[in-house]
Amino acid sequence: MNSVNPSPAQSMYDVKPRMQLRLWRRKAKRLLVVLSFLAPALLLYGIFMLYPMIDAIRLSLFDWDGASPTMNFVGVDNYINLLKDGIFLQTLLHNLVWVVISLILVVIPTLVLAVMISKVRVGKLFFRAGFYLPSVISLAVVGVLWAKIYDPLMGPVNVFLQQIGLESLARNWLGEEWTVLPALVIAGTWAFYGFYLILYLAGLQNIDHSVYEAAEIDGAGPIRKFFSITIPSLRNTLNVVISMVVIYSFKGFALIWVMTQGGPFYKSEVVSTYVYKSAFSMNKVSYATAGGVLLGIIVITLTILFNYLRERRD
Repeated sequence: MNSVNPSPAQSMYDVKPRMQLRLWRRKAKRLLVVLSFLAPALLLYGIFMLYPMIDAIRLSLFDWDGASPTMNFVGVDNYINLLKDGIFLQTLLHNLVWVVISLILVVIPTLVLAVMISKVRVGKLFFRAGFYLPSVISLAVVGVLWAKIYDPLMGPVNVFLQQIGLESLARNWLGEEWTVLPALVIAGTWAFYGFYLILYLAGLQNIDHSVYEAAEIDGAGPIRKFFSITIPSLRNTLNVVISMVVIYSFKGFALIWVMTQGGPFYKSEVVSTYVYKSAFSMNKVSYATAGGVLLGIIVITLTILFNYLRERRD
């Protein structure tokens, strides 16, 4: 019996599915390798981040005091009550004021300080370590330290003002409604000044110095070089710093709780401290959870909006 040899067209038809099958196997193996590396991180992220976030949204739709065995479903009533709560709206305003003051005190002043340190030839490491040291200290320790600095009787601020003949400017910095929030913002920005400074210094090292030399040949002075070369070259670093300042401004809790606990008369209350009081002092766990969810939505929205405007501008 004579065997029939397959035609070249049939051979090509048989080889093509085999090649596709091998290609799919290679892709599957690569996908399994990637997933094997990502799985531990994704598992931890899902357990400690995604699940609490989803459960918080679920909990915010109920009326629960944290101890009762029953939970009454109320839908979005907690969110509606929050938007009608004058104290909560006041805490949002305080957070926005905190953001504005922090941006003024951090973004440009820290950049100017980084430029000055980058030009120091002797002792540069000393200045870097000295300014970064407060970032290592716990915020609770920072709160206790600055509470002593602002002490109305023995604090260095009032003592200095009295010694230079400006007793009228001495205040109970943490006890008056118009001074407590700026005083807290100054303490908070001091704690993170070194961190932002390191980011700027790292960005300055990546700038080509030949650009500055060309600008000097064209007759540009220090101010012109700062605004025309330094700031545009550090655009990505500036975006990171601004984003982190906004996020930290909304997350502030430990510093305020140690120094004022939101007083006097809610004048230094922010969303995080009000949520804490609502949950653990007033036993409004679901109500406080709704406030935390709203805070998260505000932070995420601001971050997305800022990144969108930045990319559109680029």
